[in-house]
Amino acid sequence: MSSGVKASAEIAVTKELLIKYDRPGPRYTSYPTVPEWSKEFGGDNYRDALECAACDVDVPLSVYVHVPFCKQRCWYCGCNTMAIADDRDVISEYLTRIDREISMAAATLNERRSVHQLHWGGGTPTTLSVDQIKRLFGFIESRFELSDNAEIAIETDPRVTTLEQVKTLRELGFNRASMGVQDFDSGVQSAIGRNQTFEQTKQMVDWYRGEGFSGVNIDLVYGLPGQTLDTWSKTLDCVAKLRPDRLAIYSFAYLPARLKNQEKIDASKLPSGPEDKFALFAMARTQLLESGYRAIGMDHFALPDDDLSVAMDERRLNRNFMGYTAMAATEMVGFGTSSIGEIGGSYGQNTKDLASYFAAIDSGNFATNLGCKLSDDDKVRRWLIRQLMCNFYLDMNELNERFGVVYDEYFADSEKALEEYYAEEFLVREGDTLRVLPIGQVFIRNVAMVFDAYLKKAEGFKHFSRTV
Repeated sequence: MSSGVKASAEIAVTKELLIKYDRPGPRYTSYPTVPEWSKEFGGDNYRDALECAACDVDVPLSVYVHVPFCKQRCWYCGCNTMAIADDRDVISEYLTRIDREISMAAATLNERRSVHQLHWGGGTPTTLSVDQIKRLFGFIESRFELSDNAEIAIETDPRVTTLEQVKTLRELGFNRASMGVQDFDSGVQSAIGRNQTFEQTKQMVDWYRGEGFSGVNIDLVYGLPGQTLDTWSKTLDCVAKLRPDRLAIYSFAYLPARLKNQEKIDASKLPSGPEDKFALFAMARTQLLESGYRAIGMDHFALPDDDLSVAMDERRLNRNFMGYTAMAATEMVGFGTSSIGEIGGSYGQNTKDLASYFAAIDSGNFATNLGCKLSDDDKVRRWLIRQLMCNFYLDMNELNERFGVVYDEYFADSEKALEEYYAEEFLVREGDTLRVLPIGQVFIRNVAMVFDAYLKKAEGFKHFSRTV
């Protein structure tokens, strides 16, 4: 492989840069990041956060529902999920608790019920039967008010989803669907315990298009065992034929010490180093740009007329636990095991254990067992980091208007630390703005880490995946 890996004509990343900056670091889905959250933050704290948020009656919400069930667990997966065959009783019992949890949250939020974004994730939500899908949707619709232009999305698996389910979802109001592909190569699929044909995936896309879904998303993963530039290029060609509205190209995080299902993966077949792994992402970026997609954030792509593209042009792209979004809903409530709420100046995550979740809800309590209340400093840094991660841009005057913070005074230490990245041409300062340059977008997690107050006192980075 050559000493320079090109993602496109505008980005040329050298082997030396990859070796120097490929290190463990947060993805900044949240700030503070999850390792900084406290196990002392429980259900009563989350209830307080909801009560605090209840007064913002006119501010819309995002709602996330976690369905942790799959037909089988894929070897590469890092999600909170459990394999079940056809245990309808477990699913029904789970939905009963979801109903109670939604009822408690809605009552605590009082009259704040407007929802602009609803997302069902997992696991595989389409492990639910048609009747169970209707039941779960009814729980939400009876307690919250979905706006006319709400984005209502669901994660699906082409291997288990039926046309009847697709029709039902559309009738209920779902307008966006995403599906995992990861890689179409049969050898790679065997190496990760997930076998899914191009024909199955195309059929799903056709069903969603035929039923009038406004958006279809596909997820791919690079850095998987057995991936080569040749096989990966063929996968990308297949995806281009499907023409999804959005794509997410995720870096595979190999963490077998934390994720026991990953112990089945043959580590000798993984990319030999950061250069080989990045070459896969570089190829994806090149082929997708040549196919007419636009790069969004650090790992997403969208067609030019997609809402994410428009939001990026207008520098109002946002990000939450559901991914990049153009929606204005800035606070989120989550339901189900492992779900996260970001509301009332706090983060709160439910227990991942099914029995513990059942017990908490049955006792009339929220199942929160991890979280934190944000300080004023956290809120400043969260906003700044999101601006850089989403829009590759920071307006220091807007920072001052929002928080009363003078950038050069408040972030004097961070600005000094940025000198290294200025020298690498990762970003440039233009008056009272910071603009991340194309090569810096590859290393945006590294740039964001400069503004992370917690990393300065962290005892290591073992919690995080690598930045490239």
